[in-house]
Amino acid sequence: MNRFEKKYGIIENKEVKNFHGSRRMFCVKDNVLYIAKPNLSDSHAAWFEKEGWIQNDNDEEFLRDNVRGFIDSDGDVYFYVGYDFCINKKAEEVFFAHLKELAQKMKINPDAKINGGLLKQKPGSKWPPQKFYGRLEDLILDFQK
Repeated sequence: MNRFEKKYGIIENKEVKNFHGSRRMFCVKDNVLYIAKPNLSDSHAAWFEKEGWIQNDNDEEFLRDNVRGFIDSDGDVYFYVGYDFCINKKAEEVFFAHLKELAQKMKINPDAKINGGLLKQKPGSKWPPQKFYGRLEDLILDFQK
């Protein structure tokens, strides 16, 4: 068991790796949107470690303070912070400030659902969001005002 599996409480078995590979990860670090390569079967933490953004002593702080998320195989978007996959006002502000850029770079369908936070379930199963914000086309209009 690696250290991320212990902290997340999720064993990265075949189902988890398949899920990871089916989604496209992103992160907002230092107010810059980063998008992972497609078909990457790593967790966010493993991706961040490979990028040199985290080490043993700062991973919890980094995951708490930097918004991350993914676009699932249905084209829906999820964002959150922390090892507990939560949302807060700051995470919402950061995410929505970068939503239009994310949508343009990833060519997200205007009908895509935008979701915040995740409710942990059995590893390998689909985790429901903590909050549904609306459809991309409606939210981009709302946040441009």
